[in-house]
Amino acid sequence: MKILITLLTLFSFIYAAQIDEFAAEVKYLRNYDMAIKTAKEQNKIVMLVVVADYCPWCKKFERKTLKDSTVMTKVNENFVGIVIDKYKDQGTYPEEFLTPVIPVVFFIEPKERKVLTKTVAYMKPDEFIKNMNDAVSLYKVRKK
Repeated sequence: MKILITLLTLFSFIYAAQIDEFAAEVKYLRNYDMAIKTAKEQNKIVMLVVVADYCPWCKKFERKTLKDSTVMTKVNENFVGIVIDKYKDQGTYPEEFLTPVIPVVFFIEPKERKVLTKTVAYMKPDEFIKNMNDAVSLYKVRKK
């Protein structure tokens, strides 16, 4: 029994490290309140990416879409990126972002903390960029 508990603990540390490594690589935050604060200061949209380490579609979305150079450039220009694990980070972000489907990305207006739009499921970079552009357009309309 002790071996099983030790192995489960070890696997949970390994999975937590993967999301932290991804966040560091793409320069996303891991703290919701810090993302809101930073977005307000920089007049940017919060891009909240909800994933889980066990999810193969999440990994594909991270690897193929979020690490795409065009997507990364667009994020740096217009968004404050934050990535959270649906389960492991539960309680560190608002419950309204608990979702049965992952990956999901919420584009959030930081002052009122309102969702502008969201994307659900894996999508290719060009599709995701269209959604990012929609979020930017909605944000500009709300600021007026």
